Order: sequence, then C-alpha cells, then structure tokens
Amino acid sequence: MAEAGLTAIGEGDWVSGTTLNDERFIGYVVSIGDGEGVKVRVSQSDHGEIAGTLVETRRSKVRKLPEQKPSSPEELGDLIELALMTQDKAWFDELSAELAALSAKGAGKPRKREAPYPRHRSRYGAAPRKSLDF
Repeated sequence: MAEAGLTAIGEGDWVSGTTLNDERFIGYVVSIGDGEGVKVRVSQSDHGEIAGTLVETRRSKVRKLPEQKPSSPEELGDLIELALMTQDKAWFDELSAELAALSAKGAGKPRKREAPYPRHRSRYGAAPRKSLDF
C-alpha cells in the first residue's frame, strides 16, 4: 500500500532514484520484490557504466516520474526506438499508431513557405540585398 504523499510504483513505471551505491539514475521498473527491493532498467545515470543495465534498489530510494504524452514526431520516434530496444511489441504498436495518426493530422495543415534563398546574417548585420556581379 502506498504511504501518505507517495505514489504507488508498479512494473513499467518510469522512476528516478539512487542505487544502493548512491548512483543517480532514471529508468523503468522491471520488477518489484515482496520486500523493499525494486529492479530497474537504467536508461540514464550520472555513472555512465550502469546505463542499460539492471540495478536493484529500495522502494524508498525511487520516485515515480510524472507521465508525459509525446507531442512531436521526434519524441514518438525516440520512444519507438526504445520500444524496439526493449522488445516491447505492444508498446511499439501503440506508438506507431500514434505516430501515424499524428502524421495524418499534420498532412492536412498548410506548410510554411520557405524563402527562395536562405537568409544569412553576417557579423556585420543582415546579408546584402543585391548579389554582387564579378
């Protein structure tokens, strides 16, 4: 049962915390033991060598990260890549459907018209308006 003020942590939740050796990390919960033990697959750490590995820590040393909905195709692409790395087919299918819906929704919007030539700025100000003939 969750203690007052703490959010219950479950398998698959993204968490941040510290290992038993006080290495800070961000990762997702792989399993929760009967006692205080939690196994986390580390995605980022201040101790680079543990990134990508499975670490065990205590529930009291982790906190659940707030859920965020990806808002751009780039964010969805990053999550799809993570789903592939973790071999999570259901998550991959869900993210791929979201990306397809986002792409279809964006296809109906008018695109920004680009200038016929790039506008460069020099350290002296705006680029000259006329081209120089040699």
